[in-house]
Amino acid sequence: MSMILCSREHIVDLLHAKYVAACEKQNPGLVERTIEAVSGEIGDALSYRYPQPWPYVPEIASPLGRESVRYIAAVTSAYRVVEAITSLVDTEESGDNEWIPLQKQWKYCMDLLDQIARGKLKLPLEETNPDREEASVAVFSRQPFFDLRGL
Repeated sequence: MSMILCSREHIVDLLHAKYVAACEKQNPGLVERTIEAVSGEIGDALSYRYPQPWPYVPEIASPLGRESVRYIAAVTSAYRVVEAITSLVDTEESGDNEWIPLQKQWKYCMDLLDQIARGKLKLPLEETNPDREEASVAVFSRQPFFDLRGL
């Protein structure tokens, strides 16, 4: 079992209690299942570079300030909870779509997660495979035996 990276309260902070209650009414247990699934996926995505289990939920120094893996997990979980009951979360065509701020946060968090996985952003944890971020290959070959440039 992987470390749970956020809680129901974090989802309520992002979606408000009435939205969470409406989602739970249509699909009981959805929030907890989603939190567990997202926590596992984030742990799996980062496990090559940062071995599990972590002693704590780490923070990162992002371009916009200090974010935590907990924030990434909470936004992703909130997005998936809403996505499970409505298709409006996927569209930006309507100016009155109340899910656009959540969409923007989700895209930002997916970018942060990708940067952490590629080694562009660092977590304050010990890395097991740090060479993954800047792989380079040097090719050495012998001088050509025949010089055919003048033909």
